[in-house]
Amino acid sequence: MKFYAVIVTYNPNNNVHKLILSLINQKVFPIIVDNGSNNFDFTSLEKNSHCCLLKLNSNLGIASAQNQGIKKAIEFGSNQIIFFDQDSFIPENYIENLYKDYKLLLEKNSNVGAIGPRFIDDRYDFYYKTISVTKNGLRIKHDVSKIKEPLHSTLLISSGSMISVDTLNKVGLMRDNYFIDYVDTEWCLRAEALGYQNYISAKAVMRHTIGDNVINLKFFNVPVHSAFRRYYRVRNAFYMMREPHVPIMLAVREVFFSFIHQIILISFEKDKSGYLKSYFSGLKDGIKQKESNND
Repeated sequence: MKFYAVIVTYNPNNNVHKLILSLINQKVFPIIVDNGSNNFDFTSLEKNSHCCLLKLNSNLGIASAQNQGIKKAIEFGSNQIIFFDQDSFIPENYIENLYKDYKLLLEKNSNVGAIGPRFIDDRYDFYYKTISVTKNGLRIKHDVSKIKEPLHSTLLISSGSMISVDTLNKVGLMRDNYFIDYVDTEWCLRAEALGYQNYISAKAVMRHTIGDNVINLKFFNVPVHSAFRRYYRVRNAFYMMREPHVPIMLAVREVFFSFIHQIILISFEKDKSGYLKSYFSGLKDGIKQKESNND
């Protein structure tokens, strides 16, 4: 079994070296796809025969970078591909634990799409709930803190997730035009519509932080992303409304909550004009199905 990892980077810090070393120690060949970084020295990676570096000339987004990595992994003869963000960190035996649960599902004749880890919040030390989506577009949250075996979950976070090359060949690659947000959401829903099931592993656990910061309100928390990132969040919610495999009620919910989150960010964050501009740009381009000049 040949395991390859696809790590997408954009102006990373030195923590990415720790991830690469952890993967190599766990017998995984890392493929680093860099989206045109200008503040990082890749010399040591270029000289490292235990990994592969693909340097893109500009920031093409996570989806396109992942697709470049997938194609290279397939070219190298990969069977399984594991996806990571540049700030991901994995414990010892992570790959072994993830694959054990994957094999367990195959033994039960499950048609596995992707399998991902349970996530522990790096700031507040709790398990993130995972989400399933009904055919009508209703969201069901699952508490994964005490699961003993893999749990079916429609939606997975891309980082740390594993997909077989055979499944990727049948479901297809990531949507290049999504650039960043909802890339994993769209792929997971597409896989489920084709008869696959996505799972949360009971054995594999990663620590993770969503957003650059969090706005704590009385009844819920709002992750803070940059105005640049929020553009894609707003725009891509409209993109999903045109996907036949995405329940319309789910897409409508995302459009609505993008509006609510944007109002909160405009109210609490300093870059008010940036968030205002990004919202209306995302709204306009999403309705027109137009590609941003930032892509």
